[in-house]
Order: sequence, then C-alpha cells, then structure tokens
Amino acid sequence: MKLYYTPIKGYVHTVEAVIRYAGLESQIELIPTKPFDTGTPLAAINPLGKVPTLVLDTGEYLAGGPVIYEYLDSLHRRRRLFPAKGPQRWRTLRQAWMADGLFDTFVLLIIESWLPQTEQRPVYIARLVGKIMAILDQLERDVPGYDRLDIGQMRTVGALQFLRLKWVATSKALIGVDPAIDLFANRPQLAGWFVPMARKKMYRQPLLLVE
Repeated sequence: MKLYYTPIKGYVHTVEAVIRYAGLESQIELIPTKPFDTGTPLAAINPLGKVPTLVLDTGEYLAGGPVIYEYLDSLHRRRRLFPAKGPQRWRTLRQAWMADGLFDTFVLLIIESWLPQTEQRPVYIARLVGKIMAILDQLERDVPGYDRLDIGQMRTVGALQFLRLKWVATSKALIGVDPAIDLFANRPQLAGWFVPMARKKMYRQPLLLVE
C-alpha cells in the first residue's frame, strides 16, 4: 500500500497514529506530497487532490481520513478503534466528525492567512474563529464521557495538536485574531485529557517524513 500525506514538521498525523496502533508500519510505503504543489502526482490518483490518500495493492484508492482510518482498523487483531454497534459507535463517530471539523475549519483560516491583510475578510475570519472556539467548548463537555481509546479520541488529539502547532503563526498573519489566546483557557478537562494523551508513544515518535 502507498500513503500520500503532507509533511508537517512537529505534527503527528492521525493516520500515522492509526498505522502504529494497528502495527502496519512495514506494509505501507509513505509518500510525502503537498496538494498545492503543481508537480504533485496526487491529482492523477485522487480527483479531489486531498491528503491523506491511500493506494491499495489492487491499485484502488481510498481518500479521506475517516475512510482510511476505518480501513486500516480492519487490518489488525487488536481492539477496534471503531466500535461495531450501539450508542458508543455513534458517539465515537460524532466525536471524530467534530475533530475533523476543527481541523478543516482551521485549515480554512490558514488559507485565509496566506492573503495580504488588505485582501482578508474580517467577518469570515471571525466566523471561523467562533466555530473553532465553539468546537473546543464541545470537546470540553465531551471529555468526561471518554472511555477506552477510540478513533474519536485519536482524531481529537491530532486536530488539537495541529491547532496548537500552527495557531500563533497563523493568528499573527490574520486580521483581528489574538495570537496570545490560550486555547485551553477555561477548558481544564480538555487540557487535562490532552496533555497525557499527546505523550503516548504513537504521538511522540513521528513515523512519517517531515520537512
């Protein structure tokens, strides 16, 4: 199998943590690529041109984190990250979806930060920041219900790690966003859960190549 991903220094991708959890390191060829580069082969493989993209040994591709995570979760014999049924399955999928929303919303902010400030849209920026803060508030409410490790929690760690890594630099480039904002302020349960989770081996030892 071949995994196309974006190399980001200091960031451990959720797909990377799932690969390590499933013990699939030796079965996947890792191919760093940047979706916005004109020379990337990604567009010829995945029409959406997004990462992660996983090419199976059959030549078929799987695109989108949630699809790839669940496929990889089907290839090992450990306890599944995706509950098979019942309320826990839907709770887990909701939490994973919320984490995806956090990541995707922040990516939109990053893209906006690439524009000169004279071309940025203050109302749009404020709306995105408001969504991020609302998601963090929801995660604060969700933490007491976390039980055994699942894809919802793993995806949340990945999204929060990305947010913390890029928040200051992105905020400095945006109109009306304070880079000094403490993302965990008034969210003690989220902070208390995230810190030990981010120290787990699957997050501390990068598997994917970075620049």
